[in-house]
Amino acid sequence: MAQNLEEIISQLNAGNLNYALMKIKELIAMNPSREAYELLGRILLELGRDDEAIDAFLSAGKLVEAAKIMVNRGRYAEALRVLGDNSNPEAKLMRAMAFLKLERYKDALKELEGLPEKYASTPLYYKVKGITEYFLGMYYDAIKDLSKAIYLYGFDADLFYYRALSHMALGNDKEAEEDFDTAINLNPYYAEAYFGKGIISEKSNKLEEAVKLYTKSLAINPKMKQAYIRRAKTYFKLGREENAMKDVESAMKLDHSKEDSS
Repeated sequence: MAQNLEEIISQLNAGNLNYALMKIKELIAMNPSREAYELLGRILLELGRDDEAIDAFLSAGKLVEAAKIMVNRGRYAEALRVLGDNSNPEAKLMRAMAFLKLERYKDALKELEGLPEKYASTPLYYKVKGITEYFLGMYYDAIKDLSKAIYLYGFDADLFYYRALSHMALGNDKEAEEDFDTAINLNPYYAEAYFGKGIISEKSNKLEEAVKLYTKSLAINPKMKQAYIRRAKTYFKLGREENAMKDVESAMKLDHSKEDSS
């Protein structure tokens, strides 16, 4: 059994995923052990077959691995059910991520309390903590923790975006604009970052620039109601009432479409 697993692992490491998948399925048919199901989950995950990987990890009793995929797929409530009250540090970190996405911010912070140094010094830990603190209005703490995350891993646009929002909430518009710029450089399709930068331009009375930024955010996400509203206000300030009314109508249509879908 162990030798067979080692052979399949070597095939996996060599990138022979389909062959490894065939062999692990043959092995499971003869001996459905937890180790075999865990390896099946790893292979399926590398093949991008997430739902099957979840089932395999659950069969292996690897709840944290299954929950990770669920969180990445937006299945937050399901991830919480799978994790239960598991006190494993990695499980607590996954629960914190799920609570953050479900807007249960105090629960998210509670999960982060008392984690061992190995987990409480990672970019993911500081990211979840910093974003949660932003939503709780703890802007100074958010800036501190997001800055730590950026120091450890500076290629995540979300880190700069939420630090920008925290700076903006404190009136630090210069720092906020710099962070929005970095978020956009890392992710040119970050509609919310263009929108945030547009607000700063509008506040600085750079109205034409604000219009361009709101327009850019809407080009990326045409369902961004707040961008229509802010652009309409900016058009009114510029005396372009016809453009403003069109944006008001677009925002109202989005409201109606939400009502129809519900």
